[in-house]
Amino acid sequence: MVWFSNICCHQAFAQVEESDLESWWGLMTSGQFSENGSLWLDSHHVPHQFWIYRAGLTYAVPDSKAAVTVGYAGGRLATPFSDGNLIRSENRPWGQVVYRVNFSGPYRANFRFRYDMRFRENITQQQLLQEMNLEHRLRYNISLTHDWGRSISRHFDVSATLFNESLFSRGQASVAIPFEHRTFLFWGFKRSFYTISPGYHLRYQDRIRNGDSIRHGFVLWVQVNYQFKKLLRKQLEFPSDKM
Repeated sequence: MVWFSNICCHQAFAQVEESDLESWWGLMTSGQFSENGSLWLDSHHVPHQFWIYRAGLTYAVPDSKAAVTVGYAGGRLATPFSDGNLIRSENRPWGQVVYRVNFSGPYRANFRFRYDMRFRENITQQQLLQEMNLEHRLRYNISLTHDWGRSISRHFDVSATLFNESLFSRGQASVAIPFEHRTFLFWGFKRSFYTISPGYHLRYQDRIRNGDSIRHGFVLWVQVNYQFKKLLRKQLEFPSDKM
């Protein structure tokens, strides 16, 4: 099995024709308005690649082991001919389910499935078109977190998270990137209602044209969890829920 995996990985990376550095910046907020409900607002930006903002409503079960979110996202994307300028519009209804597992000891795992309905402006090799194209994207991810609590720093609850996500896209027409895999390794420094998460990420893209690509670099996410009013229970949410 290990031998087979090594061959698959070698063949995949052997087709890579482009490797670029990039940075990933994110601001993720959640405002709890009831014992089980919260408002989701976030934004992610990768310079010269995309900028996306999302809104949603989350319902979490009483022990926060499972949560369902539905929402809407909008954004701007780069094109092959825009020299890194974000000129392509996207509208994206979406929804997700998160399930959390707490192991004995300092480890926990998150399992998430997200569906994106992506309406994006059509493009040719040199220009934007007026009509929109619909793509369906299925996203499966798992994250594993190690919590140190305050044993490393008396100022922060410290954690480390390994995050893996596979994205599969299908559309009415040919999809430029039918498969993408993302890996993130980041620290979490939590204090009060905010968490700062610096780290490293790598994106492997299986592209229809121009060969496969790898993009990688620094990541910095800031998460803010607050309550609109004083509640008996505070919902548990993590940066890996919102990526």
